This record gives sequence, C-alpha cells and structure tokens, in this order.
Amino acid sequence: MIAELDDRDGARLIGPLPTQDASIIIENLESDDAADLLGSIKEEQAEAILEQLPSRDRDELTELLTYHEESAGGIMATEPISAPVDATVGEVIELLRSLAEEMEDVYNVYLVDKTGRLEGKASLKELILAQPGQKAAEVMDREFPRVNVGMDREEVAGIFARYNLASAPVVDDNGQFLGRITHDDILDVMTEEVHEDIAYLTGQSEFDPGERSLYRNLRLRLPWLLLGLLGGLAAATLIAHFEPQLARLTPLIFFLPLVAAMGGNAGIQTSSLMVRGLATGDIGDYGLTARLARELVTALLTGSICGGATFGITYFWRSDLVLAVVVSTSLLAVIVLAAIIGALIPLMLKRFGLDPALATGPFITTTNDIFGLFIYLGIATLVLSKL
Repeated sequence: MIAELDDRDGARLIGPLPTQDASIIIENLESDDAADLLGSIKEEQAEAILEQLPSRDRDELTELLTYHEESAGGIMATEPISAPVDATVGEVIELLRSLAEEMEDVYNVYLVDKTGRLEGKASLKELILAQPGQKAAEVMDREFPRVNVGMDREEVAGIFARYNLASAPVVDDNGQFLGRITHDDILDVMTEEVHEDIAYLTGQSEFDPGERSLYRNLRLRLPWLLLGLLGGLAAATLIAHFEPQLARLTPLIFFLPLVAAMGGNAGIQTSSLMVRGLATGDIGDYGLTARLARELVTALLTGSICGGATFGITYFWRSDLVLAVVVSTSLLAVIVLAAIIGALIPLMLKRFGLDPALATGPFITTTNDIFGLFIYLGIATLVLSKL
C-alpha cells in the first residue's frame, strides 16, 4: 500500500503516472497521508491532481497543505470523526457506521457544539456500553489533552508519550475542532526525528541511507566536512603560533591529541544529554539553573579525576614536573570548558528555534578542538614564562 511507503518513494511511484490515475490513488488515502504525498511531488503535478479530486477532498487537502509540515496541522487527518454534543448514543453509533468506509481506525468520537467548538470525547467502549437513547454528553469526557494546530510535532509526540494516547484532537486557538492525530502518525514523526538527529550527529542536514544521487550526497555532506577542514586549519595555525613553546618543551606535542580528544568527548557527552532532555521535555525553564550547576560540578569532578590521573602517569613516564602540571591543569580546564559549551549551545539553539541536535555534530567537536588547544598551549606558555 502506497501509504506505507516513505514519502519520497511514494512520490517516485506516482510521479510518472497520468494525472487521472494519480488522483484516484490520492483520493483513496487518508487525508494526512494524501497531504504528505502531495507535498513530496512537484507543485505543478500536485495542483493538477487536486483539480481532479471531488470538491470536498480538494478543499480538505488544500487546507492541510497550508500548514507547516513540522506542525500538528501538518500531520493531522481531517476525516469526519465528530458528532453533535446533543446527539444520542444511538445517533452517534449510526454516524460511525455511515463513515466506516472513510476511516481506517476509530478510537474516540469528538463531540462539538453548533459552532464546531470541541466540548468532549467519547470512547468506543463508552458508546457501546451506554444505552442508545442516552445523551452522548452524559458519557463523554470533558478533561483530556488537546493539541493546538500550530504546535510543533515534537511537542505533540511528547504529549502522546506523556499521556499514553492512541489519538488526540487538533483544535485552533478558539477551540474549534479541526481534525485528529493518531499514534501511527506519531510513530512516523518519532522515526523521522531519530533519522534527523542521526544526520546531525554525522554532520549532515538529512538522513537517507537509501539515497542514490551522488550530487545530493555531496551536497549534504561536503559543507560539514569543509567546516571541519576550516576548524582543523584554524587549529594548525594556532599550534604554529605557539611553535617556540613547543620547541622549548618538545614533549608538549605528545599530548596534543589527548587534550583535543578529551575536550571533544566531554563536550559530546554533555550536549547529548542536554539534547535528549530538551527533546523529551525533561529539561525546561524550570530547574534549568540547578541542572546547569550539576553539569558544572560533574565536569569539575571528572576533570579533576582525569587531570590527577594524567599528572601521575605523565610524571611517572617523563619524570618532568613542569610537563605534568601543564598537561593535567590543561586537561581539567578543557573538560570544564567543553562541558559548558556542550550544555549552553543546545539551549541557545533551542532558544532561537533551531534543532538542538545540531549541537552534537562537527560544530561541537571543532569548537572544542580549537579552544582546547588554545587553553593547553596558553597554559604551557604561561608556565614556561615563569621559569
């Protein structure tokens, strides 16, 4: 079934088809799947397909395509799943029977007033157990999670996880019922978000292991590799600037990879935890200061332990007190700074409306490499100047 395919594969499938055949396929899909598929093909072809659809379907899909694909409106379905709040249980059940062909899964019926405002919901179990002549309003639940049409889809996924939902209604700012989101939509969202985060972790803007286009692969990967190249050149320039210190104490060179690697590892550890906390909602404005303070204390402790171990190993290996002090002190400072950068950058990206997963890519590693080398060689210069 085409609805089970990835949007890109679905677009490849219906792309070569005549408009009439493609419109038949679109007409038989649920509205959210149809909107996703139309959004994946060329605009001219999508408009031609819409012209072939019945007016009601065309209006529904046109409205869905106006919502941002990352919002609740972009993943909701608009099939009629609502009934008047003053209807009887028997009338609601008859309505469901008449709509059975249009809906794949039904979990709840949403009850609305005459203006279309959402008043409550009634589950299938409640409707079946109630008497046919009983008012639906008597068995409906008035307190339940609602999703605003403009809400980010990651927030919607968080609501589904928090309340263990199978479906949720979508409303506008005035409480008007617009559609519903079901758990299969959220599963798709979570899968796409995981793929997106994997892409950012590898320094790409998208993730598609089945990508066949050489040009597309280059376009996605090369910019981030070039960023890493520029960062490496900046680090090389920095090392060249401290050449006199390195010439004076040659063993400093031996520990350059150690300092850079430990800084990168510490930064990625902290940023990964922050990104996960922001994505799941565990990290928010409430208690943020305490969370940052704990990260700082953790960095101080881990830095002190690693620095102490490095001091002992370096002194035992090289029998050079100055070298041991420089390396261990630098390692402590680098780990603390890397943790601070790793914690703050995801928060800054989130504040500016960007995906915090960007922070765990080459940006963190490159930044920590440059700052780590600067701290290491700067401390070495300071210590050597005192001798």
